[in-house]
Amino acid sequence: MTSMKRALTLLACSTALLLLANCTIGTPQARIDRNYSLFESLAAKHQALVSQGRIAKGMSKSGVFLALGDPSRKSEGLRNDTMFERWDYTRLQPHYYNSFSTYFGHGFGRHGRSYHGFGFSPTIEYVPYRSASVIFRREVVDSWERLGPQRY
Repeated sequence: MTSMKRALTLLACSTALLLLANCTIGTPQARIDRNYSLFESLAAKHQALVSQGRIAKGMSKSGVFLALGDPSRKSEGLRNDTMFERWDYTRLQPHYYNSFSTYFGHGFGRHGRSYHGFGFSPTIEYVPYRSASVIFRREVVDSWERLGPQRY
């Protein structure tokens, strides 16, 4: 029994460390720490914004990366005879609903019996949505938008 408790404790600790590591990787401060030379190359006003996870018009792509992270998708285009690049960021929104299920089965062994029934079960599905877009012209931020989750 002691080895079982030890194994469960080790599993719980390693799971907690993994969750903690995943939470810190996505923060602006973690990106700044890993890419400090990029951070130092930014103007002072952009450094202050990046530290807060915010962006501003005229900010470089490296500043946006440090503030918001890697985009989920990049696209390029031509508008008003000027090339532009758009970075889209995606988040997951929980969608809660109840599902109805039925089941039927046969038992095994000497006393095998059939079983059947139905039930309701709460279900959570995570739906991706575009949470932000940043438009770059001439390698700097021209405009951006932040979007809230959709209502179902």
